[in-house]
Amino acid sequence: MDSTPDPAVLEVEWLGGLPFDAALARQHAQRERVVGGAPGRLFLVEHPACLTLGRRARSDDILWTPEELARRGVQVFETPRGGEATLHAPGQLVVYPVVHVGRQIRQHLHHLAEVTRTLLVELGVESVFREDHPGLWVGNAKIASMGIHVARGVAVQGLSLNLAVDPVLFGALVSCGLRGVTLLSARDCGAPPVTVAVAATRWAELWAAATGVQLEWIRRPEP
Repeated sequence: MDSTPDPAVLEVEWLGGLPFDAALARQHAQRERVVGGAPGRLFLVEHPACLTLGRRARSDDILWTPEELARRGVQVFETPRGGEATLHAPGQLVVYPVVHVGRQIRQHLHHLAEVTRTLLVELGVESVFREDHPGLWVGNAKIASMGIHVARGVAVQGLSLNLAVDPVLFGALVSCGLRGVTLLSARDCGAPPVTVAVAATRWAELWAAATGVQLEWIRRPEP
């Protein structure tokens, strides 16, 4: 019997409120399985508050002191993805497609952006994708951040979409390495209330439609 994974099947796993480092470890473990022939897997998660530092991040991208970070419970993690400093927090949907992309890295980024843009349109928010500072923007404000790492043709990391993040947390960092860049949430643009779990399910459906895969749920969000 042929045991080769079907490339048209994508496993999907809701991780709930998992810390960033634990989610990254799961991605790296899944990448090893994908390299070995296992199906790709889409991880959907809502992280506790933290800052992640990509390969081009600078120490002065963190604006809060260690004491302020500790007081507010914000951890700091280094990550192999591209880009600078990024905020993760409750009220934010984070998507990590651990999939084989080969050399189609730009196409993968465009799929991430287009699926997220479509979800925002459904929430009544218009946004544009910028390649110079990867993410989705509403005017001069950033609503979704992107950053991936590809090794042996398999991508990890992905995209974070601000749905209803505590705006105080936006003051913790310099986003994209650009002083003066404003961060905002879909809620700030008049989007109706939506839970991260509901948005995660819809994002997965839109990803399947955009990439032509069939979803195989490992764990669904609670209704």
